[in-house]
Amino acid sequence: MLEEKALKTIKKFNMISFNDKILVGVSGGIDSVSLLRYLLSLKEEYNLSIYIAHLNHMLRGKESDKDAGFVKKIAEELKLSYKIENYDINECYKNNSLTLEETAREIRYKFYLRTAIIFKANKIALGHNADDQVETVLMRIIRGCGLEGLKGIPPVRKSIIRPLIECARGDIEEYCRKYKLKYRMDLTNKKPIYFRNKIRLELLPILSEEYNGNIKDNLLKLGNIVSEVSEYLKIKTEAAFRDVIKKENTGKLIIDLEKLNSFPLALKRRIIRKTIKIVKGNLYNINFKHIHQIIQLTDRQSGEKKIDLPEGLKIKKRYNDLIIFKKKQVAEDEKNSSLNWEYRLPTPGKEKIVSLGIAIEIKVLNSSEIKPLEFYKRKKFTSEFTEFIDFNKVKFPIKIRNKRFGDKFFPINMKGVKKVKKFFIDRKIPKDKRNMIPLLVDDEGKIIWIIGLRLDNRVKIENTTKKILYVKIVFCNQTK
Repeated sequence: MLEEKALKTIKKFNMISFNDKILVGVSGGIDSVSLLRYLLSLKEEYNLSIYIAHLNHMLRGKESDKDAGFVKKIAEELKLSYKIENYDINECYKNNSLTLEETAREIRYKFYLRTAIIFKANKIALGHNADDQVETVLMRIIRGCGLEGLKGIPPVRKSIIRPLIECARGDIEEYCRKYKLKYRMDLTNKKPIYFRNKIRLELLPILSEEYNGNIKDNLLKLGNIVSEVSEYLKIKTEAAFRDVIKKENTGKLIIDLEKLNSFPLALKRRIIRKTIKIVKGNLYNINFKHIHQIIQLTDRQSGEKKIDLPEGLKIKKRYNDLIIFKKKQVAEDEKNSSLNWEYRLPTPGKEKIVSLGIAIEIKVLNSSEIKPLEFYKRKKFTSEFTEFIDFNKVKFPIKIRNKRFGDKFFPINMKGVKKVKKFFIDRKIPKDKRNMIPLLVDDEGKIIWIIGLRLDNRVKIENTTKKILYVKIVFCNQTK
């Protein structure tokens, strides 16, 4: 029975190919021993290379050591290359926010991945079965989960394969009896001391006997249905994600809020989860409450708001942007954006400022033979990064710099004086970007032009203008 089910699973999910090199995670228990024996039966047919990996969690003292010794003996009898490693899970568990089970799982998977590289294995085979699947789905329902959690354990995830995932524990026990396989018994599995054990030993028997004898089959069907729906949504989410992303850096993502809010709530949740996973590296300690907080944040209309999430993750709403970042990353960004800079410019002349990624061209035009206002109207439309200034209203030399505390100017087409900070706020320019916007100033510090945004009214061209100062800014990727 096991052989038929496992082979069907392997073919359905395309788990094994000819010439595969497979690292088998062997704990010494009934599942992993059965898996190893079954894969060896396919060795000639698929021309497989098989290796063994065992991580001693050091949780059960001498019993853990005996497990490691048992696996070593199997490997040597079968003449298979193997790697056994000891790791004090308890010590690691004390220093992080995960449960003991989650800590053990994380350390174990990292060990498998490292060992696969050593043996140049392209697949990692693990012995999870259908009963593990049922327990996992039920555990997640009780703890609270979304659609993804109901999928249970994936048959294939990247290089990890689970050939026994559709085999019941009874199938595995029958297989061991048939081939008289020896295996190690973990007596803690018979005690309701871990959450999974309580589900298996206490809850499932009650549900089966008193509520529904087909509870296991029903939970497996639920997992299968959800997997199909999830696969469809995964494709939709990927397309939507690429549509809403404005900027992607290491440890930081910026999402277009208007586009995000155009999607149905179900897709919004998945986009946010995907974004968090990219920035954080995983979704540990991120639950429904956190996702709901972020959804609420996207619906608010005013000001800058932010949410602190576990492990230094921050979510910030800034005008039409939703920014997901790590605390360390934003600290670095703010540090870089807070540095003052200033460059003196030749008049006339050309200057390339590599650190700002711009090139500046400055000319002095004689207006004796032209009407300045008509000239200005005729030329101004060419670029928002080109400006025409009354030469005689400027104190030279001129400079380009970022803003300083207390900067003020007289915006053209507006009445009176305005603080540069307030001007940026009104224009909805993000706080961490304001220090990067270049200002053209004269030798007295008077603002001539907030480049690309607004000219100062005091230096505008009039009919009495005698000379025109022509300033053109070009981004370096547009220059030769």
